[in-house]
Amino acid sequence: MALSPDAAPKPLEQRGEPVLRATNLHKTYRGGLLSRGGAVRAVAGVDLDLHPGETLGIVGESGCGKSTLARMLVGLERPDQGEVTFRGRPFFTRGGVPRDIRRRVQMVFQDPLTSLNPRMTVHDIVAEPLRVHRLAPNSRAMRDRVAELLTLVGLSPDRMSRFPYEFSGGQRQRIGIARALATEPDVIVCDEPVSALDMSVQAQVVNLFAELQRTLGVALVFIAHDLAVVRHVSHRVGVMYLGRVAELGAAADVYSAPAHPYTMALLSAAPVPKPALRGRSRIMLAGDPPSPVAPPPGCRFHTRCWKATDRCAEVEPVLEDVSGHYAACHYPERPS
Repeated sequence: MALSPDAAPKPLEQRGEPVLRATNLHKTYRGGLLSRGGAVRAVAGVDLDLHPGETLGIVGESGCGKSTLARMLVGLERPDQGEVTFRGRPFFTRGGVPRDIRRRVQMVFQDPLTSLNPRMTVHDIVAEPLRVHRLAPNSRAMRDRVAELLTLVGLSPDRMSRFPYEFSGGQRQRIGIARALATEPDVIVCDEPVSALDMSVQAQVVNLFAELQRTLGVALVFIAHDLAVVRHVSHRVGVMYLGRVAELGAAADVYSAPAHPYTMALLSAAPVPKPALRGRSRIMLAGDPPSPVAPPPGCRFHTRCWKATDRCAEVEPVLEDVSGHYAACHYPERPS
């Protein structure tokens, strides 16, 4: 199986309330090796909506805050400021994330080797959410459900008594996906689920996600740094830079007519099968990305942007409608 680099799912008609909503999320880490005595502002004011049956792709370079955002969306990290809601209900309460919300929002982790307990069999790994949430009345029903889940992700139930080290990387990720599906979630947050896999199996896992969404109707937040992968699976795409969303819109619109200079630079650097047909020249950004310990004032991208003016260094832009999608830029690119 292979990915179709020019194909993106059509935008869904968004009706009613989002299944998951993030409002003004902030997360700062203090102390640690990377902070060097300062505070790392990993996420700084992110707003996102996810609708039922939708895939929202999140892209950006390493260190932009994608994984921190993912952990807040599933309740593994509590935001310093802002709120996450599931079907209108607050995610974070004084007693932690409510059990029924934890059941409905699950996660697939980046590295399938370290996210699976090496001392547990595949049966026990996939059955653990069933035990925690009391979703199987007896051991026979639990075994049957595990077998059903393994079949759903393309693994033989006959291998459920084996341990994770006996499987390939792609197979281990399928086990992780089966575990996430065990509670019949409404939302799955996928934190770079194919970046630790060989190129030969990445397409298989990505296509599995797409198939599961079509058959089960689960909503996905799909985080990755591979632009082709995100385009293949996402209805909408959000581009992050230094803890903030720089651009957000339908995947086809963002990829074909990027409005933010950072998005334009990312797409220009993406490898293509035929460079002569790239369609846009390569944009070389000046300097290095600023440190998240001391982000620049105003627009966080202005120190590397060829469009920057004094206004960019003084006034922080907000997401505004630019020809159907949104960009946080004072001077966005508009279709001619």
